[in-house]
Amino acid sequence: MIGKAICVTAAALLLAACGPSKNQIAERDAAAVQAEKEAAANAQARNYVQARTAGQYELAQTYANQLLRDAPTSVAANEVRATLDDTNVKAAEAHDKRRLRQLWTYNTEFIEGGGGDNAVVHSASIVASKDPNFNGDQVPVRLVLRRQPQGDRSAYIVLDSGQFDCPADCKVSVQFDDQAPMMLAARKSDQNKQGLFFNDEQTIREALDKIRAITIKTSVDGQPRTLTFDVGGFDRAQLERTLQQ
Repeated sequence: MIGKAICVTAAALLLAACGPSKNQIAERDAAAVQAEKEAAANAQARNYVQARTAGQYELAQTYANQLLRDAPTSVAANEVRATLDDTNVKAAEAHDKRRLRQLWTYNTEFIEGGGGDNAVVHSASIVASKDPNFNGDQVPVRLVLRRQPQGDRSAYIVLDSGQFDCPADCKVSVQFDDQAPMMLAARKSDQNKQGLFFNDEQTIREALDKIRAITIKTSVDGQPRTLTFDVGGFDRAQLERTLQQ
C-alpha cells in the first residue's frame, strides 16, 4: 500500500511539473487582455473611419477621443491621429453651422378666407446678438423676412418694446459681413410702430445665402443701437416652402 501511495504522489508531482507555471498563466492572461484592448481599439478606429466617410465629423471626433483616452499607444490610435486635425476642424464647422441654424425661427400663418398657398404667410426671424458696447436696456430686436400670398415680400426689424427713431424717408446703415456699409431707405409701419421696414427687401434677402452677419445701425428711443444678426444658418427652403398637397 505504501508503494502504491508513493507512485500516486509521484504521478501527481509529474503532472504538476508538466502544467503551466504561475508566470506563464499571468503572461497568458495579460496577452488575452491586450488582445481584447486591441480589438476594442480597432473597433473604435473602424467607427471613426465610417463616421468620417459619412461626413459625421462630430461623431467621428467622439470616437477618436474615446480611442485616444482608452488606448493612446495602440496602432489604431496612431492611424486615427493621421486625420484627426482635419476631423477636429470639420467637427467645429459642423457645430457652428448647427448653432447658427438654431438661431432662426420659421413660422407659418394661415389667413382666414383663403385657399391653399393663397392663405399662407411664411416667415423667418432671428434675434440680434447682445451688443457688448451698449450699456442701456437691450430690448430684443428681431430681423424678420415674410413671404406673403401672391408673392408679396417684406424685410423688417421689430422691437419687443419702444420705437425706432425714423422720420419719413429715413435711411439706415446696413452692412453685410466686412463689406462697406450701405444706406437703405426704411419706414415705420402705420400698423406697427415697433417695426421698421426696409424698402429694398430684395437686397437683404438675396444676401443671406452668402454672408454670416448683418449689422444694422439705427436709433431706438433716442439711443443709438448697433444690431448684429448672425444669419449664417439661414435656410432658404424653410422660407420658400409651400403647403404639401
